[in-house]
Amino acid sequence: MSLMKIISRILFFFLFAFLVLPAGAQQKIIRGIIKDSHSEEGVAFASVKFRNTTVGKQTDSSGAFSFYMDNWPSDTLEITCVGYQPYLFAITQDKDTVLITITLERGTFIEEVKVKAKVNKGLLLWRKIVQHKPQNDRYRFDNFSYELYNKLEVDIKNLNFQRIARLKPFRPVEGIINQNIDSAEGVKYLPTYLTEALSDYYYQKNH
Repeated sequence: MSLMKIISRILFFFLFAFLVLPAGAQQKIIRGIIKDSHSEEGVAFASVKFRNTTVGKQTDSSGAFSFYMDNWPSDTLEITCVGYQPYLFAITQDKDTVLITITLERGTFIEEVKVKAKVNKGLLLWRKIVQHKPQNDRYRFDNFSYELYNKLEVDIKNLNFQRIARLKPFRPVEGIINQNIDSAEGVKYLPTYLTEALSDYYYQKNH
């Protein structure tokens, strides 16, 4: 065998090892959706975090989330959201891909509240709500229905809108930008994203 063939085979071997071996390392993927246990609707902006780490994110407007990483930061995923009970999900370490659907239970009201204010009307109202919680619990009825409205709006503010509108790429829509600029408390902002959902829910106990 000639020297050139030996050198070419050695180079081919190293090239093969360089390209193929890293591809064998599996990427860790976890995707899921967080839902309300009663309405089965996605819980938007819930906190999804690997326990005892700083790795985490929030769910999107539909309650979905995903992580792509080389290694699992911890073996437990912690889900929290205002108004819901915390949820812990154990991750199987030998799995490379995890697909989950998690349902959160509504949180319970805490009746014991300590404040230093002499008179707190909000606290008095809250205590009345807690006191009459059993009478106002809709799940004590055999059936009920309700209409749910959700709105999510994303705005841009603290920008020089007049200067942006005069830029060449935005000149064709300068009039639209100026017409849609709104102001609240003296701060100008431009609505950029809006989603609305109107849902009807019906509940019936099984006898």
